[in-house]
Amino acid sequence: MKRILIDLNKLSNLNCGLGQVALNFGKVMCQTPTELDISFLLPEDYMCQFGGNIKYYTDKTIKKVKNTFDVWHCIHQEPVILPDDDTKLLLTIHDLNFLGEKSSRKAEKRLQKLQNLVNRADRIVFISEFSHKVALENLNFPKEKTSVVYNGVLTTPDNSEPIVKADKFFFSIGVFKAKKNFHVLIPVMKHFPEHKLIIAGDTKGSYFKELKKLAKKEQVENQILFPGIISEKEKTWYYQNCDAFLFPSLYEGFGLPIIEAMRNGVPVITSNKTSIPEVGGGFTFIFKSFDEIDIKTQINTGINTYETDPEIKTQAIEFSKKYSWDINVKEYLDLYNRL
Repeated sequence: MKRILIDLNKLSNLNCGLGQVALNFGKVMCQTPTELDISFLLPEDYMCQFGGNIKYYTDKTIKKVKNTFDVWHCIHQEPVILPDDDTKLLLTIHDLNFLGEKSSRKAEKRLQKLQNLVNRADRIVFISEFSHKVALENLNFPKEKTSVVYNGVLTTPDNSEPIVKADKFFFSIGVFKAKKNFHVLIPVMKHFPEHKLIIAGDTKGSYFKELKKLAKKEQVENQILFPGIISEKEKTWYYQNCDAFLFPSLYEGFGLPIIEAMRNGVPVITSNKTSIPEVGGGFTFIFKSFDEIDIKTQINTGINTYETDPEIKTQAIEFSKKYSWDINVKEYLDLYNRL
C-alpha cells in the first residue's frame, strides 16, 4: 500500500484562508474512500481530530519516518519540513501575491525561495488559472508538470445570530491587511445612510486603526461595525442576512468568501483584481475602479438584479457548486496515484 503524507500545518491559524483550506481538505480527505495509506502532518493541538482512519504526525515525530512515504503533499507553499530527495513531492501554490505586496528586494528573496521549492517538486498544482499564469511568468518550470485544482467551499447549513448585527447591512470579511482594501468601502457608505457595513476579522494591527480613523473622517463611524473574529455559524448568518457581500481585495490566489457568499444566495460585489473575476465566473458585480460612485453603482446593480431577476440568483448558486471539496480531494487522490 502506497503511503501519502499531507502537510496540514497551516491549521495553526484558522483565521486565514490557508488555515481554512487545511481544515476543510483534512475533513473531506479522511471521509473519502481510498486504497492509499494517508497520514497528516499537523500541529499537536489537532492530533487525532480527523478520526481514526488517519495516521498523525507532528514536526517532531515526523523526522524518524520521513523516508517512509511514497508521496509528500505540501498543500501550501511555505512548508517548514520537506521530505528526503527520493520521496515524490507534490506542491500546491496558492498565489504569488508577494510580488505586488512586498518591496522588490523582499519579493525577489521570496521568489527565489519558491523557485527552490518548484525545482524540488515532482508535480505543481495551482488553485486558479490566474495563479498558474503569474507563476509561468515569474518562475522556471515545465508546464507539463503542472495542474490547476480549484479550492472547494463548505457551507454551514445552520447559522447563529451574532451579537453585532443590524437590520440593513452589507458584509465583508478577511484579514485586516491593506491588501484587502476595505478602506475603499468606507466613503461609499455615505450613499447608503440606512445601511451598516459589517467587516469581520481579527482587528489587531495598524490597518484596523486606519479604518477607524477614515470612518471618523468620512463621518460614517456609526455605520461601520467590526465584530472581530466570528464563528462559521455567525459568518453564515451574516451571509444570509446581508443585502450584499462586498469584496474589494487587491490580491487573491482564489478568494473563498466570494463563493461562500454566492452559495448563500447573496449578490457579490467585487474588484476586478487578480483571480477574482475568474473565480466569480461572471456571476459577480465588478467595479473596475475604486471610485466611490463606481462601487455604489455596482452595489445597487447587484441588489436590483437579484430582486428583479431571481433566475440570476439561482444560476449563481448552481455555479458556486462547482467549487467542491469532494471534487478537490478526488483530483488530488488521482494525482497521488499518478505520482
